[in-house]
Amino acid sequence: MKHIVVSGCSFTNNFRINIGDERRWEIDSIEEWTWAHWLQHYKKDSHILHNYGTITHDNKTIVRAIIYKVTDLLNQGVNPNDIIVIAQWTTLIRNSFFVTPEKYNTVNPKIRYEKNNESWAHTTDYLINGKDKKSPYEHGYFHLTGGYNPTKNPINLDGVVFQWLDEVMTYTERYFEWFEYINMLLNFLEVKGITKIKFFNMSNNFSKKYLSEGRTPPYYHTPKEKSVYECIIENKDICDTWEQKELQFENSYVKSYADKIDFKKYFWFFEENSLHLFGGLIEWSIRNFDYNLEGDLPKVLWREMNGMNLDEQKKYLERSWYGHTSSILTKKFVKEVVLNWDIFK
Repeated sequence: MKHIVVSGCSFTNNFRINIGDERRWEIDSIEEWTWAHWLQHYKKDSHILHNYGTITHDNKTIVRAIIYKVTDLLNQGVNPNDIIVIAQWTTLIRNSFFVTPEKYNTVNPKIRYEKNNESWAHTTDYLINGKDKKSPYEHGYFHLTGGYNPTKNPINLDGVVFQWLDEVMTYTERYFEWFEYINMLLNFLEVKGITKIKFFNMSNNFSKKYLSEGRTPPYYHTPKEKSVYECIIENKDICDTWEQKELQFENSYVKSYADKIDFKKYFWFFEENSLHLFGGLIEWSIRNFDYNLEGDLPKVLWREMNGMNLDEQKKYLERSWYGHTSSILTKKFVKEVVLNWDIFK
């Protein structure tokens, strides 16, 4: 059997990896399947997929988790030629902070991680249970900023996170660190002899117009009198990024890493002639959703809308346009896009 190591955010895994069983993600309802579930489904006779995605993952921890699992497979004697790596990059602005037992035991000595398998929101601990840890957080964890919502975790990093967001974070700074980690991942895989590698984005992380005008489709270019439903379901509105034909990085620090990445070789981008370049799964989903899609799965754009009637879907979208690509669409994405990548040929 060959192996596929994947990581990403909640567009790849609906839960946190390795809180309990390493393969807990396989018990998800088919109505909740991500692209990773469907890839395992279609390649189950020849490949074993290892899903190291986690909700609210940032791009650095996506890299860390892939390196960890690939190392685990190599230590088991798996041939590098039998390993495929796929990274689903998340939104550009997310970050993470590594918190060690020395710190959290001092701050909150009443916490006893070894007695339970509980976990906190906005955290990840990808070490394998029963192998590299006895229970979650035994050796530390990563605090994930996610969408920068306040947390109620026993070890509260909100002050640090929001100070960093206000005083340090810029797109330039995020590109620098993200590309640094992509280079680290590519260098690691090259040294280990792993050549089957593919990347794609949750959404457009590269078009200046997209980043400057906001990534919420209903608001960046459509008349405000239109409903969100009309914008993204009926009109399939996404940002027009066609004018920027090339990736552009002016900062020399960023360029020092960007110039080392072969974006054409490693990245899949959603592109639509005269409309969009450098898109990701969100843009692909909006443009490909149709109530006439074949199959018995819920015919909805986002999996959060499963079980909703039309009026409920409209109300959901008015509350929040955002969601995670539905199972019927991730199935289509894998069949029409992922399985056609050269890493599977």
